[in-house]
Amino acid sequence: MRKEAIVKRAPVLGRWLWVMFWLIIPSTIGSIMSNDTVAKILPGLFTPGQFINAACSLTYGALLLKLGSEEDRYHSAGICALIAGGSSTLATIVNSISEGANWILIFTIPAAIVALVGEYNEYMGHSAVLTGVDNELSEKWEVLWKWYIGLFLGMLGCILVMLIAPVLGAIAILGCAIGTVVVGILKLVYLYRTAKIFREYPVGV
Repeated sequence: MRKEAIVKRAPVLGRWLWVMFWLIIPSTIGSIMSNDTVAKILPGLFTPGQFINAACSLTYGALLLKLGSEEDRYHSAGICALIAGGSSTLATIVNSISEGANWILIFTIPAAIVALVGEYNEYMGHSAVLTGVDNELSEKWEVLWKWYIGLFLGMLGCILVMLIAPVLGAIAILGCAIGTVVVGILKLVYLYRTAKIFREYPVGV
């Protein structure tokens, strides 16, 4: 029965996970456009870059919802991604109207929490669908989540350390930032491998 279930959902998983992977390109472009350094040189790119990021987040959430028919955790991840993307869009609109408004945190803080929950469900969703297909990659998704949440909590701790020892806190934040980049890269690699596995899964068996 397990084999039949995998064969049935492999085409759906392979198709939409592949599209999710290719969303990297516009998302990366949006991130570059809204980067603080780039914004100082070309300020006109900042707001469009934020909207591109928000659009990618909403699209990513919609794709996760579509995959929710194959795994419940994807459904939860999709809802969280849509809420976070919607909040990000509202924050961008508010910021463009009233630049530097402090109450923009009303959108950003809850969105960050919801996004964190979404990340958890996405990672666990990938792990679940890979169980019995590629158990090694399934375990890697679970380990990657532990690194993700560890670095997230570490970043919060670094902020507190900076209040006591600014130099030590700054070094710790740099270390966490590098770790976050590594986790982000690994997520892309794992997503590519996950999509490829289901795209190439022998549905005729």
